[in-house]
Amino acid sequence: MCSVDPDELTEMTRATGQLDISGGDVLCRKCGTGTAEVVLRVKDAYCRECFLAYFVHKFRSTIGKSKQIRHGDKVLVATSGGASSAAMLHLIRQGLNETSHKQLRFEPAFLYVDESCLSENPSSGQEYIKKVCGEVTTLDFDCYVTSIEQIMSTQVMSPVLFTKEWNEEQLPKTKSLEESTKDLLMACKSPSAKEDLAEQLRQDLILQAAKALGYQKVFLGDNATSLSIAILGNVAIGRGSQLPGRMHFKSVHQGIEIYRPMREILQNEIQYYVQIHNLSAVKAPGFQMKGSSITSCTEDFVKTLQRDFPATIPTIFRTGDKLVSSSSEQSRRTSPEPLNGAGSCSEVCVLCGSDLDTEQGEASAVHAILVSQELSQRKVGGDSKEGSKGISNALYDKSTVNGNCESSDSAELAENSCACNGDGGCGSGGKDSKREHVLSRDQLEGYLCYGCRIIARELRDVQLLPKKMLGTAAEQERRKLMREQIQDFLL
Repeated sequence: MCSVDPDELTEMTRATGQLDISGGDVLCRKCGTGTAEVVLRVKDAYCRECFLAYFVHKFRSTIGKSKQIRHGDKVLVATSGGASSAAMLHLIRQGLNETSHKQLRFEPAFLYVDESCLSENPSSGQEYIKKVCGEVTTLDFDCYVTSIEQIMSTQVMSPVLFTKEWNEEQLPKTKSLEESTKDLLMACKSPSAKEDLAEQLRQDLILQAAKALGYQKVFLGDNATSLSIAILGNVAIGRGSQLPGRMHFKSVHQGIEIYRPMREILQNEIQYYVQIHNLSAVKAPGFQMKGSSITSCTEDFVKTLQRDFPATIPTIFRTGDKLVSSSSEQSRRTSPEPLNGAGSCSEVCVLCGSDLDTEQGEASAVHAILVSQELSQRKVGGDSKEGSKGISNALYDKSTVNGNCESSDSAELAENSCACNGDGGCGSGGKDSKREHVLSRDQLEGYLCYGCRIIARELRDVQLLPKKMLGTAAEQERRKLMREQIQDFLL
């Protein structure tokens, strides 16, 4: 299918006022005969038929031009019940009902993540499950339900299939997991870190559910507006290196292919589509940010600028669309095969699953920040000669800058990160088995990307993080120690 740029805006010009179509005397700018019902980009009026054709074409061309979704592919569609999710549900149903060659030919199922345990009214969760999943099943699609607290479980729980006889007993709820999830988010000292952590947990749970259900492809409802806000927001919170994998149409995380078929469509266009078709869009209970975060301030800034300059979001989006990863990262992300083996485990962040972006060499911004942090924590002696010596050591001691442990701490690190000191052996439930996943904050940061390191530093206690993640980091730490110990004996 063809790829078009419907915005046709090449310069930032201030809007002079919204076109008034309330009188019914404005004709559609495309067909020239129909009465305008929708105004896009302040001055562009469309009749209902032309707008719907334009909207559907943007959705279908995004999928078609990529040639990634093939006949018979099983796709898990994440839905939240919001406007973007409701529009995507309706578009998929319409596409599957087509009788011509334009018919969508993949096999979708839907996933709803219940986050009511994080809301002020947890009891409303079941009501919204029935409302959101009921809309999906009405259109003859399967809909699965899972809850956000399952990310804290050490055992992977498969999502539950929603049925007409749904009741609250069908979705297993564990009080301890709910409390652990709340405690983790409450332990974040800044609103920005709390919001970022909630997003990482949500995405990780979606990927975990896809694996449990046997799906290799996932659809997300990210639109052009939300992605444009994320481009600026992610740079501000330290995730700039991850932008290609977070805004392109296709990215691969943990062996699961993620697609964003709504990425070409603006938020106001989605709102018009929902109104025209009278779709049910709800704001499900979930994590609500109290206070201003970096992302919320970025959203206010972008939307305010968009009102005065309609080309703002398209310009940000098109610019971000040109960002690419390094050659090695790009080849890994475009490969549908998951990475296996011990060698690849240490190359990705144990929290968000993105590539580690902290090993950039001494001539990098990351290295400069680490040096600055190290120097700010040191107490320079009164003697200028001793002070300069301390600074010199901080600059050139790689093991100190990178947060690695000193050689004198190796024995203590091995004892704290492994349970093999007990009588039962490593991982066998001996007397020290409770210490198996214990890593210090500095040790844990060695297995986190830069953005997740910021989250870890904002946490009052890193041991509140999901046990699976802590276990993965501890396992990698033990493997690193073992490699160091046997390095001299390798050929």
